[in-house]
Amino acid sequence: MKTIILALLAGCSAIMAAMPSLAADTCGAKPVRYAINHVGGTQFEVNIEFAITGGQFDVGFHPSEAAPQGEADFITAMQARNATGDWQDVNYIGEGSWTLPDAKTAGYTALRYTLSAEHDRASWDIGKEEIAYGFDEAFYFVGSAVLPMDYSWAECDFEVKFDIPANWTIVAPWPKTGDNSFAVHGANNVHRNLFVTGPGLRPHNTVIGGMDVVILEQEAFREAAPVFQSLLSQSIERYVELFGSAPVKQYLVVFGEDDGNDGGAFAQSFGQRLPAPIRAHEKLMWGRALAHEALHSWIGITIRPKVHAELQWFSEGGTDYLTGKTLFRIGQIDANDLLFITEGQVRRYFLGRMASGPVSLADAGVEKQKNRQLVYGGGALFHLFLDAHMTAKNGKGSYEALWRSLYENSSQPYSFTQMMAAMDEASDGAASEIYAFLNAPFNPNTFLQRMTEIGLPTAAFGPDELLVRFSGNGCSGSREARCMPAFLAK
Repeated sequence: MKTIILALLAGCSAIMAAMPSLAADTCGAKPVRYAINHVGGTQFEVNIEFAITGGQFDVGFHPSEAAPQGEADFITAMQARNATGDWQDVNYIGEGSWTLPDAKTAGYTALRYTLSAEHDRASWDIGKEEIAYGFDEAFYFVGSAVLPMDYSWAECDFEVKFDIPANWTIVAPWPKTGDNSFAVHGANNVHRNLFVTGPGLRPHNTVIGGMDVVILEQEAFREAAPVFQSLLSQSIERYVELFGSAPVKQYLVVFGEDDGNDGGAFAQSFGQRLPAPIRAHEKLMWGRALAHEALHSWIGITIRPKVHAELQWFSEGGTDYLTGKTLFRIGQIDANDLLFITEGQVRRYFLGRMASGPVSLADAGVEKQKNRQLVYGGGALFHLFLDAHMTAKNGKGSYEALWRSLYENSSQPYSFTQMMAAMDEASDGAASEIYAFLNAPFNPNTFLQRMTEIGLPTAAFGPDELLVRFSGNGCSGSREARCMPAFLAK
């Protein structure tokens, strides 16, 4: 779903934006209204009112042993209201989709169902920050997991209203219209955002790079909040400098406690989970994840693909590569840390090629979780080689100038062909050559030679034991920052 829903909504949004009359015909005069009512414990009653419907309603689909129907297993008793005001059971057709009781759509004006916020009983392969989880005494939700959506509403206006106990609050990235109510434009901004509701929430507000940012963390991270905010501020300010502006006006960042490190980025928000309390030796891991998810607001959300799967390598790999370079530039990591990150990217590519076989980087994104090592590792190395080439040919900053150009021309999503053409124009065709090189039959020796040529000599013993060094400025196999090749050096 993470791939499918975003792709479908992005495609629908592009069509609707180009045809305003079609959007109006699809949406009706009034906003689609989601009313979310807490009825006790982990139970919520949700009512959706609409003027027009295409007849099918969808949530994400990430099945697991504890939840064979994924997110849909936590949604029950769904009914639709017909033209006479009667409520009828809808049809669950599997994989997170429901249809109206009959083939007719005219006359149906509402949907209601029960939501059980018990998602912690399942294990989610994409990470619970992409779905929902218990947030101390409150509840963390992602819209695509709990709010069924009709894809024909892609460009509609929405009203989201919460009926919650007096001691509860709601923290969401949407513009407020009143107590516990919000106005949202576009289905993607409803589905692809997170929100948190419950007691004991203490969000704090700040302005970073021109964005109104709300930061919320679980109780275990109260003392760490200033540390999170400092790194978030430095990262976002650097990104605004690089791209020229902030892509959104409001932004929500949520930190949750968990055994491992992971994160998920959404339209105007991101959620991160990590072990508590934070420890000094783990900062490279959670700090890199934080800066990575924040960067997705530009790469992947604003600079976005027409077909989500085929540019996963570009978005995830580019974000991963630029995150490491940015953290070094702002002084959050040192040269040794950057070597460690680069070694990890090479290792991922090697292991990904062994596990995924000859699949192209674009095709690997169709099954992103299965091909994760190749998508992230191969994608990051594409950007590393592209940066090295552009810096050698056009000087420092030319790779960053490409990113700004892609951002400034991101009013419409990019197809794979359009993205490659834009990069080829800026790199005199190097982008296509590098992409072909990474998709060619895997030859470790050829790859290691190319690393040497760009000033990063690499030694390998099998696919997992890797060592990268710097050989810039006349150095030979050094870990010192003064020996960095020009494209990485400050």
